[in-house]
Amino acid sequence: AVADALRALALRPKAELHLHLEGAVRPATLVGLARRAGSPLFHDLAAVRARSRPGSLAGFLTLYRDVCRLLRGPDDFALLARDLTARLRRGRIVYAEVYVSPAVVERVGLPWPPVRDAVERVFAAHERAGHGRVRVLLDAVRHLGPDAAHRVLDLQASHPWPRAVGFGLGGDELALPARDFVSVYRRLPGLGLAPVVHAGETGGPDSVAEALRWLRPRRIAHGVGAAADPALVRRLARSGVALDVCLTSNAATGTHPLGGHPVLRLLRSGVAVTLATDDPGLFGTTLLGEYRLLARLGATERELASVLRAGFRAALSPAGRHQPPASATTLS
Repeated sequence: AVADALRALALRPKAELHLHLEGAVRPATLVGLARRAGSPLFHDLAAVRARSRPGSLAGFLTLYRDVCRLLRGPDDFALLARDLTARLRRGRIVYAEVYVSPAVVERVGLPWPPVRDAVERVFAAHERAGHGRVRVLLDAVRHLGPDAAHRVLDLQASHPWPRAVGFGLGGDELALPARDFVSVYRRLPGLGLAPVVHAGETGGPDSVAEALRWLRPRRIAHGVGAAADPALVRRLARSGVALDVCLTSNAATGTHPLGGHPVLRLLRSGVAVTLATDDPGLFGTTLLGEYRLLARLGATERELASVLRAGFRAALSPAGRHQPPASATTLS
């Protein structure tokens, strides 16, 4: 039955809520960018694959930084957006929320508005062609501090991007506590942005609990560190705050190896769980691949269907007519 469910999933419309623009780069695109820049870091596909299992979050952040340093202008970000939308089409992902970071753009020395406009043109063309909807989560980098996060909101206030529906806080969750960003998150309602936050990736239940207390997110990216505290798990289940879980990412960074991954414990405790790829180009995964991993961990057909529905239900913007009916409990 599970094998049949996975075959059905391949054809079903899906939603993905935890996907980073730069991390969706195709390996071949990355090699091309590196060769243009004369960088030895990604000189061929074998070099890209060798770095796709960094073994730690710190190693991954270094990899991400190296990728971003190859981006030289708006056209490069448009190229990333085309790689990303091609992934969405191949995976039958009809609704996606994509993390895009003005902080990254400015740190590589580019002005934000032309980059935003270049990415917008690609996402708009994807939608006009009838391939589904793309929404943006403006992403701040936690370890750059609250001032840098305020800068992201300042840019949205001065150069509004209607496609942006939420604000996220990525980067190294252990660098600064969530409470340091309270003043940032208080600005979100005035800008029409919903709160999300990365927590419980390298951090444990205290990190998730602090994020819930101080930032009041609608969703938590990763969040699996919460599983170590049964009381916190019950609180998440009652609250309906969804966890956007990325199995391959967790394995690649060594934060939560698949052998002991708590995703099924969370799901079976009533926590809303969605599946996502995080950085599919860098980790070499697909959304269907994440569902296959969940099945390999022991998920039933009913549980796979529950995760599929959660991806649409937890969307910050209406996900459209492709959403599966709420009554559906299986994929048959």
